[in-house]
Amino acid sequence: MIRRFVFLFVTLLSGCEALPVTEVPLSAIEQQAAWARHQAQLEGLEAWTLDGRISLRHDEEAWHASLHWQQVDSVYHLNLFGPFGQGAVQLDGSPQGVVLHHDGQILQSDDAEQLLQQQLGLQVPVNGLRYWAVGRVAPGSDHKEELDSAGRLAVLEQNGWRVRYRGYVAVQGFMLPNKVFLDHDGLDVRLVIDQWQLVAAAPGRRGG
Repeated sequence: MIRRFVFLFVTLLSGCEALPVTEVPLSAIEQQAAWARHQAQLEGLEAWTLDGRISLRHDEEAWHASLHWQQVDSVYHLNLFGPFGQGAVQLDGSPQGVVLHHDGQILQSDDAEQLLQQQLGLQVPVNGLRYWAVGRVAPGSDHKEELDSAGRLAVLEQNGWRVRYRGYVAVQGFMLPNKVFLDHDGLDVRLVIDQWQLVAAAPGRRGG
């Protein structure tokens, strides 16, 4: 798995630009058809990496960090730089568990969100955000969705979170979000993505 992870990210294209796209509004039926095609295309993403910024706000408190996220199938490396005044944080996850590197400590758990909450006091929906960040619905739980005029997610309600999509950009043949705003129980999370890099699955394969 490790060798495969390294190989895939070596093959990532060197960069992507946020390309302006002129879109014609679709009818309701056309939106649903476009959404079905969009979901099918996103399922073909085998690996991606994003660089951006994330902020959390709760009542009068606010925290900010730079973010680097690498995802290959169900394996990910998540780095937060200068987060919330606590220094660098690295989170490595797989179906076997998650490992947190912070302040010279290495901590393990079965739940990434619980680990971040317990150790750093950060409520980040890592499990769902893996899907929400690319504009997908997380599998295995109920949800409500609203589509935009082009048949992509505009608003998603899932797992107690409300996810709003404030913009999309063209990246290597995909339309991906560049601003994702989330709220849950008085907590606002804002993800601004500055750069995407992608690897699509070979024909006949689908990512998880």
